Amino acid sequence: MRCMMKRRLEFQRKLDEIFSSQLPEIDRLAEGFHSILGLQLEDSAREIELLQAIGDQGQVVKEQIKHSMVQHVLKVFDDCYFRATGKLRQSHQLEDGNE
Repeated sequence: MRCMMKRRLEFQRKLDEIFSSQLPEIDRLAEGFHSILGLQLEDSAREIELLQAIGDQGQVVKEQIKHSMVQHVLKVFDDCYFRATGKLRQSHQLEDGNE
């Protein structure tokens, strides 16, 4: 539980850093959106692994569908970003060098 809280606090600091950066608004939006959904994808991948380990195939399928939908949402966002800006979205490396 402590590890989860520490992870969430670090993530919150990362979001604060993104949204207080000097990047253009659209890039801050893209970075924040990708960071939030990236965290969801990481959590989902771990959940799928756990469900596979305990043999709960029904829940594995549900989690895989959710995981695929989040990946799809990211692709749709990136397409909209491209249409709005005329450029492909690139991750901006902030203070700690992580996306």
